[in-house]
Amino acid sequence: MGLIDNKEIIYKSSKSFFWASKFLSFEILQKVINIYSFCRIHDDLVDENLKFSDTDNKVKTEIEELKEVIKSYGISEDIISELILGINSDINFKRYKNNKELLRYCYRVAGVVGLMMTKALKIESKEANFYAIDLGIAMQLTNISRDIIQDFNNHRIYLPEDTDITEETLSSKTYENNIKIKREVDKILLKSNIYYKSSLNGFRHIPIKSRLSILVALRIYEAIGLKIKRSGTKFLEENIYVNNYEKFFIILKTLFEFVIFFVIPVYRKKHNPYLHENLKGMININEK
Repeated sequence: MGLIDNKEIIYKSSKSFFWASKFLSFEILQKVINIYSFCRIHDDLVDENLKFSDTDNKVKTEIEELKEVIKSYGISEDIISELILGINSDINFKRYKNNKELLRYCYRVAGVVGLMMTKALKIESKEANFYAIDLGIAMQLTNISRDIIQDFNNHRIYLPEDTDITEETLSSKTYENNIKIKREVDKILLKSNIYYKSSLNGFRHIPIKSRLSILVALRIYEAIGLKIKRSGTKFLEENIYVNNYEKFFIILKTLFEFVIFFVIPVYRKKHNPYLHENLKGMININEK
């Protein structure tokens, strides 16, 4: 297959994950590549306004083979279905009414990827699933904040309707409108930080050989959000990203953090079920 075992797909699609992948063992890296490839293929189909059923037989065969590979890690059909449901919701996109609907979307397109990773890492703890979901949600909220204008140009507004951000607000680049958008994006980033902080408590469940890689991914993504927040309204005019120099510095800091805090875990808080209150009925959430 063209996509399985192809490390380039991570480099081309997500340089943040590419840097983090350097700290994974070969076996785990192959699993991550396959999971990421499966997600990326479906995402690319949506970008072309296609569903699996619309593709030619060769592509269908490749996707089905890749699906069987990731299922061999213990990933259930239900989890895969949630992912595809979330990704396909971007076709004929219907705007989310409120925070609850947005978080349920984030669960489907990113939280379940966290669940897939727990299987790839052979993590058995039920509680670990809660934190894996939180990390996925945090990263997706960061993506949404970064890509506000790019998504709008693709006829998608992820800021919920109850934020009072309209198409006119996004298309009319007045100072007042930009400030209004920034205010709502800052709220999204605040939510993402809450989920990032929660996810840190799950690192004690991650095998130590893979822990550093996931921490690096978390800190790089977290830094993107911080950079958006500090940019004022620049993120509405240009793509905000963490450059290689900044990533190198983040990795050095994360290595120090890893040695101090994660060899002997100190993040031991129990998961807050309130964070999953809007996810009721979803798979592997904290419903206490």
